[in-house]
Amino acid sequence: MNESNFLIDKEIEIELKKAIEQNQFSLHYQPKLDLRTGELVGVEALIRWNHPRWGMVSPESFIRIAEETGLIIPIGEWVLLAACRQMVNWQHEGFFTVVSVNLSPKQFSNSNIVKTIEEVLQKTGLDPHFLELELTESLKSDMEHTISSLQQLKQLGISISIDDFGTGYSSFNYLKEFPIDTLKIDQSFVKELHHQPNDEAIVKTIISIAHNLNLKVVAEGIETKEQLIFLQQHLCDQGQGYFFSKPMPATELKEKLFDVQQVVNDHGMPEGTRNRIWYEELLNQAKKELEDTVRMQQGMIFKYKKIGGKFVHTLCDGELLYRMGSTPAQVVGKRLDEFLPLEKALNKTAYYQRAWEGEELVHYEDEINGIVYLATLRPIRKGGEIIEVIGSCVDITARKQTEISLRESESRYRLITENMSDILMLLDSLGKILYASPSLGRVLGTPTKSYEEGSLLRLIHPEDRDEVMRRYQQILNKNPSTRMEARFLHANGNWVLIEGIGTPVFGSHGEINHFIIVGRDITDKKRTEEQLAQSEKLAIVGELAAGVAHEIRNPMTSIKGFIQLFQQGIYKPEYFNVIFEEFQRIEDILQEFLNLAKPQPFKSNKSDLKSILQDVVTLLRPEANLKNVQIYHEYDHLLPSIMCDVNQVKQVFINIMRNSMEAMVNEGSIKIVGSLEDKHVLISIIDNGMGISEERLKRLGEPFYSNKEKGTGLGLMLCFRIIRQHNGTITIKSIENKGTTVEVRFPKMHGDGSHASEA
Repeated sequence: MNESNFLIDKEIEIELKKAIEQNQFSLHYQPKLDLRTGELVGVEALIRWNHPRWGMVSPESFIRIAEETGLIIPIGEWVLLAACRQMVNWQHEGFFTVVSVNLSPKQFSNSNIVKTIEEVLQKTGLDPHFLELELTESLKSDMEHTISSLQQLKQLGISISIDDFGTGYSSFNYLKEFPIDTLKIDQSFVKELHHQPNDEAIVKTIISIAHNLNLKVVAEGIETKEQLIFLQQHLCDQGQGYFFSKPMPATELKEKLFDVQQVVNDHGMPEGTRNRIWYEELLNQAKKELEDTVRMQQGMIFKYKKIGGKFVHTLCDGELLYRMGSTPAQVVGKRLDEFLPLEKALNKTAYYQRAWEGEELVHYEDEINGIVYLATLRPIRKGGEIIEVIGSCVDITARKQTEISLRESESRYRLITENMSDILMLLDSLGKILYASPSLGRVLGTPTKSYEEGSLLRLIHPEDRDEVMRRYQQILNKNPSTRMEARFLHANGNWVLIEGIGTPVFGSHGEINHFIIVGRDITDKKRTEEQLAQSEKLAIVGELAAGVAHEIRNPMTSIKGFIQLFQQGIYKPEYFNVIFEEFQRIEDILQEFLNLAKPQPFKSNKSDLKSILQDVVTLLRPEANLKNVQIYHEYDHLLPSIMCDVNQVKQVFINIMRNSMEAMVNEGSIKIVGSLEDKHVLISIIDNGMGISEERLKRLGEPFYSNKEKGTGLGLMLCFRIIRQHNGTITIKSIENKGTTVEVRFPKMHGDGSHASEA
């Protein structure tokens, strides 16, 4: 660029800034007409600059400079706002059309372009469907941003047009990727129509491509009658140019609108000829769309006729055809035996004949190249006679594979259920047996089929039915499963003890449709357990006898010594105190022994754990004060009640807390913590005593094994037994010289008074 041109460009830049500030711009509108009807279909908004000294400045003189300096962005926003306002004004006057606004590449690359357009539409109140944006082919630099922005604009309802198509480096890829509505043929191609065969070929090609992509075509720069007729002959949708009207102000456009809309009828092809050409095109488009629909549908459609006594295919297409490894050319015009093995052809001919004879909906299945399909044949009648048969095919390979898998799965599961030793039953919601595995018949001595369709309760011992119904009610209350034991009647009249787990099967709306019960005969197991328990009891009695003998020997020896002193005539008052203490120790040992060997009857009631613990603390507080032991407590405010024997649970906590106090050397503290833990209520008793070694920790709970110098170990063993009776657990954690934590867990209580562990 030489210096004079630079100065001119710089001056134009300065004046452009003033023009924006002083509102020197205006808009002219060029009509776009439907080349078939001649009616107005839209207007293109074109900027004009009326400079106070230079007069009317051509856009070619300042658009380039506006692009280079970035002034195109505020100018473009002004054009968009002014055009939308004019459209709203026209609509208030009853004039409705679409306005096209050009966006420069620099405007469109602005990350806020969608937001800017949304704000203009909101500010003016224009319906987005009355706005079209014209873009150039140079937008392809950032494909991801371009596609994203165009999609957002399309979602708003705005139309998108590619301007000056064919002048840039046209890429058919963006025609596929961009969500556009219209192609505008550049005026450079239109100008040379009837003079340049290449331009004619290009224009015809662009129109054909657009129509095949379901896009509209607009020709720019129409200036002669010959150009108009050529474009009409080749089915161009719309046109604009000086032959119809030059760009003009908004007020002038309304005045001349009638004359503008007469140009096509006055100078174009006769209306009848135009309509005939367009109807033929519409017919061709409809035929092509039908062919595309048939080709793109997932299945396959075919037709056949009977010609010369043979069935000949007149149509065959669809995605399934290609997946089978064939093409329409291999089928259309051919008989079955010309593209299928003879055996298959003969087999299908029988189905073809049935449909040709008038049978509605003839079905058959076949397999080609690993694809299984279902075909349906239906005759087509005209004047009461069958003129052809149409067939449709769908791929059922996946369905067939699923059916095979289901059959194999059913066979495997049937093999398992028919040979398993466990009992499997399926019940309906009323307890009727819908299915029972053969193992039920083997356990009860009667064929399984005799139980099906009957009630489960009729097989159960009358004394066990109430408990079974209670567990059944737990399942109805949405418990996931429940365990139960019941006696079932054997064919020989005896009772068989069966243990089972019942699990509900829920329907789509959360209702219980069925129950699955998995059980086993535990009659022999129960008998063995009882024998083992008796054996263990005898072993424990042996241990107890040895322990009692050892524990009682010491106080008895002491008493025996004092009696010998009495025989020698030696009496002192303190001797009687010692003898009394030794008798008390013997009594304590025997009482602990009796508590373990002959447990008191278990009486379970709904009880408040906090109250039980408070009673225990009150009972032990004097002893704790004497030993300088502080007792603290911390309870969860949602700590629930439990089902328990209050006296037995108190005994457990008394034993544990006395053990903690005895572990203190001079002073210490005990902390009682009550909390919720999943399905349990957890009571933790934490002391800072001398702790227990890991080796001793493993043996706690054994009879006559104690961590205390004079302990028997029976107290802790009794604690374990009581908590087991309550379906709970005791866990002891300890670190030497730091302290011990005893965790006692009770099952939470259900609304029906049962424990969570019973479910």
